[in-house]
Amino acid sequence: MQVLPMKIAALLCSILLLAPVVSAEPADAISAGQPCDGVAAVCDKGLWCEPPAGACIGSKGVCVAVPRLCIARKNSASYQPVCGCNSKTYSSDCFRRAYKVAKFRDGKC
Repeated sequence: MQVLPMKIAALLCSILLLAPVVSAEPADAISAGQPCDGVAAVCDKGLWCEPPAGACIGSKGVCVAVPRLCIARKNSASYQPVCGCNSKTYSSDCFRRAYKVAKFRDGKC
């Protein structure tokens, strides 16, 4: 039967059509520590454009690394709650950055 070759050909065409979309990255992405705005000035892969604390409106900031591992236990030194601009309390700045949420202030919301 020729059903299998047709399915393979259709799959390959789909992959080729999606390839430019998946691999498209800004040609002039910004490195860590550089100013960004999230629109024209976009951070490199693995970085996030973090606005200054308390700046919940607007998107200008600095490119910072998105943490991959955060540890914070209540009643330990690593537990330092922060309030995100989404009105949620995070157990540390690490967790807030991992979720890419702007910081409203230190402490619980």
